[in-house]
Amino acid sequence: MRVGLLVMFAGLFMPALAAASVPTVAVIDSGIAPINELSGLLAAEYDLGAPKARTAFHPAYDHGTMVATIIAQALDQQVRILSVRIDDPNGCPAGLAPPCQASPAPIAAAIRLATAHRVDAINLSLALADDPAITAAIADAARKGIHIVMAAGNEGRDHPNNVRMAVAGHPHAVLVGALDPAGRPWPQSNRPDRGAGSDYAYVWRAGVEVPTRQADGKLVRATGTSFAAPLETAMVLRADAARRAVPRPAAASRRVAWIDRRRPQ
Repeated sequence: MRVGLLVMFAGLFMPALAAASVPTVAVIDSGIAPINELSGLLAAEYDLGAPKARTAFHPAYDHGTMVATIIAQALDQQVRILSVRIDDPNGCPAGLAPPCQASPAPIAAAIRLATAHRVDAINLSLALADDPAITAAIADAARKGIHIVMAAGNEGRDHPNNVRMAVAGHPHAVLVGALDPAGRPWPQSNRPDRGAGSDYAYVWRAGVEVPTRQADGKLVRATGTSFAAPLETAMVLRADAARRAVPRPAAASRRVAWIDRRRPQ
């Protein structure tokens, strides 16, 4: 992935989004279109990929909308989405698919912006290579308890390019590989190495022919770790909701249980 010039603008580090009973996900990508499937779910959009902010919610590419739609579908539309646009207005070099940029700085800034907004999760369906600025931003987000979900990449390697980022964010960060409809690893997915499970987290999710929608609302099927990652984002947020739904024992009950465990004098 190519990444472009970092642009700081007034109001970059904003207060947290208004509290809500549904989780908030930051989708750091190519921008999101306000299609019907996402109606009422889009909280805001920031553009960190261009020298001058482009019109919000008018993306040049489908990728971000497709990622956001998968998250919304998997969470039954019970989610708020903060879009952070990082795509280079000059597009991609030959042979690369958007979103593209030329410097890691906008991605690091996007992660810090999402962290300042106190989102519940950050989805990074990007072709990331380990970078100190991005790694530090992920570590800071993880220390605040934010989930960071990253696509493992589509080069068919036995060692993902963004392992250091996953290590820095452990246990709140995870790399996601793609499975085909039969539950087999997609051959182009970057696979976990020996450090997975101890030094960092890696999971497999459906990533071949995943139903979603383009920026024009057209129903399509997408393949790649970019489209497996949003399914994991939805899963970690469902797990969070399930944990919150379990009532904690009252203080008195805990005290009685402790007394009952004492040996007779």
